[in-house]
Amino acid sequence: MGEIFEIGAEGVDVKNIMAEIEERVARKKEAGIYDRYDLSRIETLELSKIKSEAEYLNYLIKVIQQTWDIDIGDFPIYSKSGILGKPAVMLKKVIWKLLKFYTYRLFSQQKEFNCQVANAISSLKNKIDELAKKQ
Repeated sequence: MGEIFEIGAEGVDVKNIMAEIEERVARKKEAGIYDRYDLSRIETLELSKIKSEAEYLNYLIKVIQQTWDIDIGDFPIYSKSGILGKPAVMLKKVIWKLLKFYTYRLFSQQKEFNCQVANAISSLKNKIDELAKKQ
């Protein structure tokens, strides 16, 4: 356990691919693309501090309560560089306006379901805790 292994393929320059990914992420950060999304929960994920199943369950319930409220609003559609960039964005915006009517109901139902499940799990956890205290 704890051994390190590598997966590779001939002709694949992993360092070059990683450098390209890091450069793209840096460009998108500078452009503010990631500002709309709250990625702080990913950075603060510290499962190594959890010592028991009860702590893990409490952590999961906390995460569920924080993340059930998904964003179903419109998102910006960015232009790709090049001659076809702006027409492609306009086409995507038109398609999104046509599909929005169908998808909004589905997304809002998913959001409501997420809320109900998060509340049910939290309530069950509270009942289990109450029963454990009585015993």
